[in-house]
Amino acid sequence: MQGMGPTLKLTIHVLLLLQLGGFYVSCEVGPDWCYDLPSCGPKTWASRGYCNGNKQSPINIVTRNTLSDASLGPITILRYEDRMRPKSLTNTGHYAEVLMKDGATISSPGLPATYGLKSFHFHWGTYRQRGSEHAINGMRYAMELHIVHTKNNMTMDEAKMDPEGIAVLAFFIKKSSTAPPVYAWKTLADLLERIPEKGNSVELKGEFSLGALLSRADLSTYYRYWGSLTTPECNESVIWTVYPDPIEVHHKVLKKFTNSMYFTTKKENRPMQKNYRPLQPLNNREVLRFTEI
Repeated sequence: MQGMGPTLKLTIHVLLLLQLGGFYVSCEVGPDWCYDLPSCGPKTWASRGYCNGNKQSPINIVTRNTLSDASLGPITILRYEDRMRPKSLTNTGHYAEVLMKDGATISSPGLPATYGLKSFHFHWGTYRQRGSEHAINGMRYAMELHIVHTKNNMTMDEAKMDPEGIAVLAFFIKKSSTAPPVYAWKTLADLLERIPEKGNSVELKGEFSLGALLSRADLSTYYRYWGSLTTPECNESVIWTVYPDPIEVHHKVLKKFTNSMYFTTKKENRPMQKNYRPLQPLNNREVLRFTEI
């Protein structure tokens, strides 16, 4: 350390002590990313992780430009119906997320492996403004459900580093005043009132199943493309399956999603609304289409 000033020597000694003690201090620590503030909103994400990449999500799916591919095959969904599989419901500060117990899977001829279910979460706008992440021919829906799986049940950290490590099923949610009530949706929406602030969580004990939330979903047609996580660090490791036909939910359910939670605290008064990423360029990627005959 010859030639170093006392301040630099002290800094190096502190860093060595931290490393020896098993601690790590990152020089990149800064404000968390967000949706609602100019200082940390989506326009600032380009400097984070892979968010400025060429295979980003979400996208606008232009149906006339999609390519039919029968080899993708139908998706086999196993054990979504188990009411005891949802483990917890949490306000992450970005969206409402349900963590799942291991055991449920998806597979198909068009997927490179069996993918284990890890979690699901939602993106939305406001009660009166649509807020799905993907669009179909430029049209958005009220809300979007993302069901997240990892290749061969990897951890999420492992899967993020694999170009085909994550498989997400995306479902559009349409607001309706005539949709018949679905108990699972009402139950989930009511639970949101118990997690108003960031970090709030409730343990789930069989209140609903993921299969029940999808009971009115049309699984016969889907679009497939390779993209990214829609939140930082925007890892380009996602095989997207987007179902174009929306699930209709009663408008009172949607109101609970858009009006129950906050990005931080009630006192700070930043309602959790418009938590979706803007559409990203397709950049010459193919979007494939499968329709079950």
